[in-house]
Amino acid sequence: MDKSLFRFIWRYSRSRQLVILAITVLSFPILYYTLELPKLIVNDAIQGVDFPRELFDIEFGQVDYLLLLCVGFLFLVVLNNIVKYVLNIYKGVTGERMLRRLRYDLFERVLRFRLPRFRNISSGEIIPMITAEVEPLGGFIGDAIALPAFQGGTLLVYISFIFAQDPFLGMAAISLYPIQAVLIPRLQARVIRLARARVKNIRQMSDRIGESISGIAEIHGNDTSVWHLADMSDRLYTNFQIRYAIFKRKFLIKFVNNFMNQLTPFFFYSVGGYLVIEGDLSFGALVAVLAAYKDLASPWKELLSYYQQFADVQVKYHTVIENFDPPDLYPRERLLQDADEDTELSGELTIKNASYSGGTGQEVRDVSLAISENGVFTFIGDDSSGRSELLQMTASMIAPDTGRVEFGGQDINTLPEAIVGRAIAYVSNAPYIFSDTIRRNLRYGLRRRPSQDGQAPDAESAQHFAEALMTANSPLDINANWDDYAAAGVTDDASLDEQSLELISLFGMGDDVYRMGLQSVIDPRSHDGLAENVLNVRRAISARVRSDPELEGLVDLWSMHRFNPSATLAENLLFALPADPAMTVDRIPHDPVIHRFLLECGLEEKLVEIGLTIAKLMIELFSDVSHDNTALGAFSFITPEDMPEFEAMVRKAKSNAAKLNETERKSLIGIAFKLTPERHRLGILDDALRQRVVSARLLFLSHAPKDFILFDEERYIGPLTIEDNLMFGKSRLDRRDARLRIDGFVGDAVSEMGLRTPISLAGLDFHVGVAGSRLSAGQRRKVALARAMLKQPAITILNGIADSASQEDRELIGVIRKQCAGRTLIIGHSRLELADRDDHIMYLKDGRLVAAGSYKEVADAAAE
Repeated sequence: MDKSLFRFIWRYSRSRQLVILAITVLSFPILYYTLELPKLIVNDAIQGVDFPRELFDIEFGQVDYLLLLCVGFLFLVVLNNIVKYVLNIYKGVTGERMLRRLRYDLFERVLRFRLPRFRNISSGEIIPMITAEVEPLGGFIGDAIALPAFQGGTLLVYISFIFAQDPFLGMAAISLYPIQAVLIPRLQARVIRLARARVKNIRQMSDRIGESISGIAEIHGNDTSVWHLADMSDRLYTNFQIRYAIFKRKFLIKFVNNFMNQLTPFFFYSVGGYLVIEGDLSFGALVAVLAAYKDLASPWKELLSYYQQFADVQVKYHTVIENFDPPDLYPRERLLQDADEDTELSGELTIKNASYSGGTGQEVRDVSLAISENGVFTFIGDDSSGRSELLQMTASMIAPDTGRVEFGGQDINTLPEAIVGRAIAYVSNAPYIFSDTIRRNLRYGLRRRPSQDGQAPDAESAQHFAEALMTANSPLDINANWDDYAAAGVTDDASLDEQSLELISLFGMGDDVYRMGLQSVIDPRSHDGLAENVLNVRRAISARVRSDPELEGLVDLWSMHRFNPSATLAENLLFALPADPAMTVDRIPHDPVIHRFLLECGLEEKLVEIGLTIAKLMIELFSDVSHDNTALGAFSFITPEDMPEFEAMVRKAKSNAAKLNETERKSLIGIAFKLTPERHRLGILDDALRQRVVSARLLFLSHAPKDFILFDEERYIGPLTIEDNLMFGKSRLDRRDARLRIDGFVGDAVSEMGLRTPISLAGLDFHVGVAGSRLSAGQRRKVALARAMLKQPAITILNGIADSASQEDRELIGVIRKQCAGRTLIIGHSRLELADRDDHIMYLKDGRLVAAGSYKEVADAAAE
């Protein structure tokens, strides 16, 4: 990367900077005449004689001449502002394009980092560098040449105008500039050094915060919260000291500037006034000079601010690029070069005299071996044996310091990812799952290049493509279909989903995905036929429940004329839910239609009373409970964040309930709406109130708004889960065995009607959370394995994914072996006994290949 910020700017925005410079120069004559015309207006039009005047063969009286000059002045002012407007827009666009280029380049370099690089720099440091730290560069880049040219030119125009009126006043105007030019850079140099120290300190703070978030369980488990707070306090104090030192110097610079700018008018008033009295200077000229000097301070101040801004962004630029320019970056072509259609790696995988050191000692020591095509090979070794490093070298994730890794006679470290990434799949014992759906995680290994559908791009796509080219960004359409069907051995999306489900089921996660599907909230319009099939199963389930007294005691079916004690008060009152999933139960009372309905049915006061009763109880029970207590999530109606707000409401209502404002009343109704009688058992709802709720429901249904979906037995209810749609009711919360038995007969009905697969497909849309946090460790491992198998690689490398001797792990390895039949499978284990069924075993110790052969041969060598 360019070490100089100006070299970076000039290299990639030269033509645009020249256009900016041309527009800037164009503004100078306009600016000069906006200074000259006021003098003419005062001296020639207002105080002038010899009227009428003739201009353009037209005679002008004094008033007409005055108006002409004033109109001319107004025209120049408008024209000057139009030029500035065009200039500012062009500068802003230039800056944003360059910022986009820089951020893209930095992110591309992150992808080109070799794996060991991430041991020395964390995401907590990288993220703010790409996002926040380079943000000021965008504004500066547009001004990099334009601002000094424009403000410097403006300054020269003002000074030239003042000198033209009187040389003595011109000398007075510039007399203090040399002092400022010498003093301010010296003060600024110290500010620059402090700014660099501040950036580094903030970056370290970000890293420590990220580390604390990742290790929060360890912090609480080891009682080190106080230590972390003390550590953060110390870092914040360091930042305070730096900022304090910066403030003292920055405001000293400002003090010097302001003092000197205010000192110059002293010379104008004294010297200029004397010249006017003596008749050596006209009054109009003095007025024009004073007006010019008033404006003169602005460009000089802008130039000084520009110098300070340049120093600041130069620090940011240098501190950023020094972290993104390591000497061992992967070549850019490794990321971007596509593979030819007939390019396919095959043949023997050979490691020749490979050694690798990760900075903590020699981890792989002169290892040579050959892995033949289409077999199962097991690497045995503990964490210090070099096993993981050797397998990562085999997957081209790290490069040997010496030696080579060849696949089919080609050095895999010189091949592009388009070849290696398709031929080799690597799964570790802690695979990363992206914050997306299960479906998109499974297909991740197939996102290679977008398909070309042959359609002509629309105007927006064409603009997107053009902007990408101008900023050296990727022009590929992220909204296109990126799934490589051929790599997965399928021809369309439906077949790919079918294969994904098959793999997920093979690895023992089929039931999990099915349950996720049952709990999914879907848009029936986006799932062809699923809604109608659900309704068919619903009818069968309802009929069976109504005909079987035992089952009828397990489910509270929805009925227009009956209160459902296992449902929330909101569901019972409205017999509907908002179509917008963003409108949660506690936000429903804030809807104007709902508010009017509550007033009309006369339930508002009663619901406020219920909400107030619940709020008092929640405060009494949970106000002193820690935020991570599971009881809060299970039983509290109020989140810890909202607890102080409701405490204030309770105190206000205690003195006078009439003092509650409308927003507070709606919040209390929102709490009441969450009440589920059979779950919470607070004894608040008596039979009379339940009947009032059912009666009010009929009133609501008579004019229900379109943005609410009614509980219609013959209609799929979008806001409910698939399972709730199937049952058209709620499982009895007062029966402990209800949930388990309902799952059983619902599952039977679903299977009988052939609906399990469509529901599982809906389960593929389950969002796994940040880094797969909503999945268990075992589920994340299974998703990663299915992802690897889906792309059907020539070589599959598994490192420590089944390191226990449990039956489940042995079955998992057995499934993988069958899936990889006819291809190369490499498995890494920490214990030799896990490879008792294998024939091709490599045993590593202290970075060396100690033995290779059958299980008995390796076991004998390991025992020596």
